[in-house]
Amino acid sequence: MMGRERHRLIRSRVEERSVVTIGELVELVGASEATGRRDIVTLAGAGETQRVRGGAEALHPRHHAHLAGVPLALVMGIRAAEKRAIARAACALIVDGDSIVIGGGSTTYRMIEFLAFRDLDILTNSFPVAARLAQAPRIRLTLPGGTLFREHGIVLSPFEDDSIGHFWGSRLFIGCHGLNRFGMMETDPLIVQAARKLLARVDEVVVLADSRKLRQRSSMVVAGLDRIGTLITDTHARDSELDVFRQAGVTVLVASAAEDDAEIEAVA
Repeated sequence: MMGRERHRLIRSRVEERSVVTIGELVELVGASEATGRRDIVTLAGAGETQRVRGGAEALHPRHHAHLAGVPLALVMGIRAAEKRAIARAACALIVDGDSIVIGGGSTTYRMIEFLAFRDLDILTNSFPVAARLAQAPRIRLTLPGGTLFREHGIVLSPFEDDSIGHFWGSRLFIGCHGLNRFGMMETDPLIVQAARKLLARVDEVVVLADSRKLRQRSSMVVAGLDRIGTLITDTHARDSELDVFRQAGVTVLVASAAEDDAEIEAVA
């Protein structure tokens, strides 16, 4: 990742969370600790953050509720071609008349392009997905009640009794912060809670994760591999990484992003 992109992500995370440790920043940008410390020095020198012991602090700390993780707008352009190919592969699994659930995220958002003229029942907690699919004439949309977290584009509720509990779907299409032998991982307890509510309303879970996600970690596990039916990733995933999921009985689909189209290769 180029320095300019790292600085943009770091600024956003610091502004979002007020105080961020060096460890969190290293995980965020996928760089070494030494690089992370240099980035903090650079941003502090430019007057964009403040250096504190073990991390960085916002110039004007925020005190209202927020979610951990990178805002949706900042990740939409990262691995865009790969995400589109993954989304296309996901939509190829859907049959007209299906009831499905779509979680929030930059990869699931790409599914809209391939769903606009389908005949489907869809539950989604993604506000951007709902806003776009509201124009689709043959899609019946269900949204959960809750609070809109604008930066992440998702609607979350701490309450159990909402519309999610009255919906059933054949599949859930969901992204994640990270994915490894322990399962799907997220960075915020509210997102974990929301994801588990969605998992409880479907038969099969389809995880949409570009290859970067196979190398990211978090301390919060949403679900183990035994709950995942299918993983869709891109051609930058290593065989050694994918073998973990195959051995656990997960169907692995590798989506190849080409310049003009996306071809899907099923891997047994």
